[in-house]
Amino acid sequence: MKPLSLNARTAFVRHGLLAGAVFLFAVASVVNAESDADGQLYAASEAPLMDVQHVLNAAAANGKKGLIVLGANWCHDSRALAARLKKSPLSDVVQTGYELVFVDVGFYEDRSDVLRSFGVQQYYATPTVLIVEPESGQLLNDEDRHIWSNAYNIDMSSSVEYFEKWAAVDSIVEPVSDELQRLYQEIKQFESQQASRVAGGYAVVGPMLKALKEGNRPDDFRSRWDELRDFRIRVWADIRALREEAGRRVSAGEADIELEYPRYPALSWESN
Repeated sequence: MKPLSLNARTAFVRHGLLAGAVFLFAVASVVNAESDADGQLYAASEAPLMDVQHVLNAAAANGKKGLIVLGANWCHDSRALAARLKKSPLSDVVQTGYELVFVDVGFYEDRSDVLRSFGVQQYYATPTVLIVEPESGQLLNDEDRHIWSNAYNIDMSSSVEYFEKWAAVDSIVEPVSDELQRLYQEIKQFESQQASRVAGGYAVVGPMLKALKEGNRPDDFRSRWDELRDFRIRVWADIRALREEAGRRVSAGEADIELEYPRYPALSWESN
């Protein structure tokens, strides 16, 4: 596998910078979470996968989609989305088209049992939204499930448009080309490796974030937070770029395609 060229990633630079700013704003809001009660709907559960399955069963019985929102009460954007989902007119869309469950990720806790039920390797943002067709278990919004990391700055009309759109989608047609399926599987393997590295970062930053919320700011919190933020944004952007490149080149008639994969430097928690 060759390293990903700079040109293959330039389309995501602007988004990455914006998301980075949003993540910094989220950190600033951690210590003030209790002052903003709206959207504090992420409750700890001993069996989140069972909670999700219960909602999918209800969705199947009622002819709706499953709406799974992974987030945390300390996260400004998670609270913003949760509050908006409960407010009209978006709440009307949700009530008509979805069965909703909030999954608490706490301080970056492992939720791989929930994610892998739908072929997802990792959550790269809080909140992360999964919209599922309950009969097949197919994840419908796989390509844009992380856009809600900027939820606080997404207005009500755009939110309504998004959830109305996915409520009307019954399935996503999977790639039929052997070449595209091969490339997608290759990308998935690459993502699996990076998802494990993100999980390693969560194990380091999560306890630090908890300490910050309790009023005990670790000395190196900011540097570790920034490092994890930059890495997970980059991974998410690179994976999307790789999938788009694969689809584009297969559609153009290319065969035996070799994608260029990024090489990331060792992260601080990997060198200890």
